[in-house]
Amino acid sequence: MNQKVRYRWLGVFLLLIKTSTLFAEKTPSDLFLTSSVHDNPFFVTASHNTADKAYLEKIKIRYLIEAIRRSSLTFIRNGDSHKGAEAAAHLLWKYSQTEARVKTARDFIEGVASQSMPSGNQYLLKLSENKTYPLRDVLYNELERLEQFSELK
Repeated sequence: MNQKVRYRWLGVFLLLIKTSTLFAEKTPSDLFLTSSVHDNPFFVTASHNTADKAYLEKIKIRYLIEAIRRSSLTFIRNGDSHKGAEAAAHLLWKYSQTEARVKTARDFIEGVASQSMPSGNQYLLKLSENKTYPLRDVLYNELERLEQFSELK
């Protein structure tokens, strides 16, 4: 097989992998898991513990997991629907397995809460109008909101 044909097949393969994200609707920046950061018990802890940066990152991760647990939205993992409490329990378990190498909330979002490790499928969030968005994007929205409200950047 010559070089040109290999590149063509590689392009087709990459297109097939990325098709779902190419045509996916952009996640709104105002899409959050819960209505208020103040309802999350980890908000107060985060806003009062800003000196120890490593501890603060752990609190941010716990904030995100708690936001998932309290959410009334539907979480999709490998095609199966889960309530917030189930999704949070799964992510808490995954986090406990990777805690030694996950140092920041952004590490958590990218390395733990974005996709299934065995299948590589993205975790999704399903809204009531049957739109789905990557959980990764919504967690970044939630983290930004937490950091803005508590000035934790």
